[in-house]
Amino acid sequence: MGNYNFDEIIDRRGTDCLKWDSNGSADIHPMWVADMDFAVAPQIREAMQKRLDHPVYGYTFHGEELLNSIVSWVGKRYHWDIQKEWITFSPGVVPALSMSILALTNPGDRVLIMTPVYRPFYNSIRENGRVIINSPLVLGEDGHYSIDFDLLESQIDSRCKILMMCNPHNPAGRVWTREELERLAEIVKRHDLLVISDEIHADFIFSGHQHISIASLDEDMMQRTITAYAPSKTFNLAGLCQSYVVIPNERLRTAYMAMYDALDLGSNVFGMTALTAAYSTAEDWLDELLVYLEANRDYAVDYIRKNIPQIKVCPPDGTYLLWLDCSALGLTEEDLNHFFLDQAKVRMNAGYRFGAQCGSFMRLNIGCPRALLTEGLERIRAAVAGKVQE
Repeated sequence: MGNYNFDEIIDRRGTDCLKWDSNGSADIHPMWVADMDFAVAPQIREAMQKRLDHPVYGYTFHGEELLNSIVSWVGKRYHWDIQKEWITFSPGVVPALSMSILALTNPGDRVLIMTPVYRPFYNSIRENGRVIINSPLVLGEDGHYSIDFDLLESQIDSRCKILMMCNPHNPAGRVWTREELERLAEIVKRHDLLVISDEIHADFIFSGHQHISIASLDEDMMQRTITAYAPSKTFNLAGLCQSYVVIPNERLRTAYMAMYDALDLGSNVFGMTALTAAYSTAEDWLDELLVYLEANRDYAVDYIRKNIPQIKVCPPDGTYLLWLDCSALGLTEEDLNHFFLDQAKVRMNAGYRFGAQCGSFMRLNIGCPRALLTEGLERIRAAVAGKVQE
């Protein structure tokens, strides 16, 4: 037995919880937005309670203890030695993507993404007047995604300024290998691109895999990469709106900070307190969580393969998200989403939101106590069984 009880079921209803309170019906079982259903590490809660007990919550700044905790965490968990001066901030990784795009490109410039990919990638480019270059990943027979390097490079022209990527990849669950990253870096250097790397899931790495930040490959990649991290997924702190961005290149960092300052975003005293406590005192909580999540992954993949063979699933290398191939159900993208909502009473993320080619996929969140995971899987099994019998 570990020190933490990840089997505890916590009722989140009635807390203005996006995951549980926005489904339109109380009988919907939510397994969608990337928000875990585990209690926050007690070390973080104690630190926040201590800060809460001080009766003034005024303006604050990013102090030495916070910066040192980030440097230590990135060095220990991601094997990348960074400097405090490289660290900047954002209310979240998604705003950091948009601020980076706005700071480093001009309207009409092109940004390359590898799809399917997290929906805000599209919005951060398109809604800011830039142009998306969509480079599809290759889906193997085993459900394993890989990069089509030749296609990707052929899509780059003089108007392309940035490669925007995520590692681990959302929703495919790939943790890119050193060899893949090095080949990607060669292309980036050859075409003098900048890289924006969303690494918010970097702490969710399963056995046999290792997270490598593309910026850490060599000095050249450090000087052309903006890397966005956050404790929000790792420690279930999304509501505190706290992330950080590592930018070794002074010119790029100055441009990013000019955009940050122009928006006058300020800082969140409780987000900063939680980040510092998480990185300084709660590493053992994360280590136990990873064991639990890997067991959830294995349980869910085994359950689906044995009981719902109409759905294909490939075990992810990282993240707490499963990417389900539901093409054998023969439903359109809209009908597929409604089938799970109306028949299974399970809410997942519809695949078409991650890319036009993904209408037959759904994304399932396994970041929850085993009992909640089992309930969701059993609902899906029953609904699919009923459809097959029609």
